[in-house]
Amino acid sequence: MTRIAHISDLHLVERAHATRRGLSDVRLRYLSFGRSIDFAARVARAREALRLALAARPDHLCITGDLTEDGTPAQFAVLAEVLHDAGVSPERTTLVPGNHDGYDDPRAFETALAGPLAPFRATSTPGSVVVHDGAAVVAVSTLIPQPFARSAGAVDRAQLTHLAVLAGDSWLRTRALVVAQHHPPMRHLAPGLQWLDGLERPEPLRGLIERQAHLHVLHGHTHAAADRAVRRGRDAQVFCVPAVVDTDEPVRVYEATEQRLRPLCGPAARPVQSRERRRPTLPSLAASA
Repeated sequence: MTRIAHISDLHLVERAHATRRGLSDVRLRYLSFGRSIDFAARVARAREALRLALAARPDHLCITGDLTEDGTPAQFAVLAEVLHDAGVSPERTTLVPGNHDGYDDPRAFETALAGPLAPFRATSTPGSVVVHDGAAVVAVSTLIPQPFARSAGAVDRAQLTHLAVLAGDSWLRTRALVVAQHHPPMRHLAPGLQWLDGLERPEPLRGLIERQAHLHVLHGHTHAAADRAVRRGRDAQVFCVPAVVDTDEPVRVYEATEQRLRPLCGPAARPVQSRERRRPTLPSLAASA
């Protein structure tokens, strides 16, 4: 049995963001439209989200993208500081990039894993797998080079092939296979929105999820909690969590056992019966179950 905590969409900014000029300033203001660009407030929200997540005593923590507002080195340095101060265990944490994390430089997340986020390299490099008793967590990147007015993503062929191999592995099939990625593997109803804001060519990943009942996806991007089934008559396999930057209830907690991942608490969760004594959770988490 494995307990997984899930947060997403921190949208951290750097301390000196007010000194930006030119296109860099325009980009930051565009991406933060409708939301205050307040360094202290965003850091405080991230710290509180991590406190709530760790209070649930998870075996693993997934943070599914848009870690920063536009992916500058200074913002990734802030993220590293926040994670360190919260006491997050790199060995039990998976970070994945979102579209916001690549607007300054599409390779910024990769660079950060070699720099301030180096402690997380083994668990958060795309394709990395962390195996627990009840679950195997896989890091998947949906980040693609694109202008900041677009917010799409994609899972490339190499990652899809890797997921297919993992899904068919006889040893891992005894566990829930949990994919951590930023974009949802579902289609928008409007084709134009799919190009602008969705996952490019989601059918191969969606098909893999349909074929493999033990495969689950934790994602962000939509800023709203959701549980989605991919086949009629089957339990939900795709889960989203509200954005840390926007909500006071930013944490979802799941339990993986018998090849299934089921929500325990957090927005949109349904109470489930655990086979072991529940670990303590904060009242705010328990009350929302």
